[in-house]
Amino acid sequence: MSSRTSSLTPPADRRRLAATVKKLETWFLRNQRELPWRLSYDPYQIWLSEVMLQQTRMNVVLPYFQRFLARFPSIRDLAAAREEDVLTAWSGLGYYRRARMLLAGARHVVAIHGGQLPDQRPAVEKIPGVGRYTSGAILSIAFNQREPIVDGNVARVLARLDALEAPTGSGELASAEWLIADEMVKLAASPRNFNQSLMELGATICTPRLPACGSCPVSRDCRAYRMSAVEQFPRPKTSRPVVSLEIPLLLMCEGGRVLLRKMSGPLMDGMYHLPHGNDLLLEATRGIEQGRSLGTFKHTVTHRRIEFHLFEGHGSGTIADGPGEFIWIAPGDLGNLPHPSYVAKAIRMWLKR
Repeated sequence: MSSRTSSLTPPADRRRLAATVKKLETWFLRNQRELPWRLSYDPYQIWLSEVMLQQTRMNVVLPYFQRFLARFPSIRDLAAAREEDVLTAWSGLGYYRRARMLLAGARHVVAIHGGQLPDQRPAVEKIPGVGRYTSGAILSIAFNQREPIVDGNVARVLARLDALEAPTGSGELASAEWLIADEMVKLAASPRNFNQSLMELGATICTPRLPACGSCPVSRDCRAYRMSAVEQFPRPKTSRPVVSLEIPLLLMCEGGRVLLRKMSGPLMDGMYHLPHGNDLLLEATRGIEQGRSLGTFKHTVTHRRIEFHLFEGHGSGTIADGPGEFIWIAPGDLGNLPHPSYVAKAIRMWLKR
């Protein structure tokens, strides 16, 4: 393997690289998972799947993908939707900025391209929310063009194949991996199959822990494997410190309905939340008190480890009807509102009390 540009790669190294590419394509055709967007390679479905899979596991994404596609079957359907409806369909999947950017991207595609995803990189990269990786995925997987991709799985595979020493998250490592990916996809018989082979290998064989090297089609080509150091690559980065938080929640119940508040701000803007302790209620209530504890549960958001303490809220206070701020909702109707997943966890705890 070589991380140098093709013009500097010796012919012998280039032949070895081509052999690796061929092995990966052959392996993928025999071992690919049955995924719904692989049935048609429809560009919209490829785009949607890639956005959903950012920082989210495949087993979590699959049911959301099917429901979202049923609700918004085309780019035009998505572009015509209200943001609140899109966020509702996304609720529980997390990282809600992805949903907002997807909606903005759909509106851009309808306005500029008549509802059809373009097949040229400059045009694709002008779509809101589409960066280097997503544009490469759309162009190579949907349109079978020779565009490289490097996501988390691909980055791990390439770091091991070439035993790259630069640490995870460094510009040096990213540059080397994009260069290698570009070299390899240019040698592929099918860019679509090759790029998916890298992704598939990283997801199913070349995993972060306990990689199944005995089942890997390119283990003999892998420098990290020959060094008996597969799990030492990619080299670790300096970890972001974990922040531990304890947050009290108030669950107000009236006639079997629960009080939620629509929040604004940089995190989870436009989502409906349970009131966080007494502070939020003081703006719109009088005489509300924190009641008995209903229990605690843990919740993780990126580097934050949150322990929620759920309490009953009770008293003689009256909820002020602000402009869309507070709403009473039956638990069974929660799915009709955009909400973070911790809200559903809290309500389930309350219902089981």
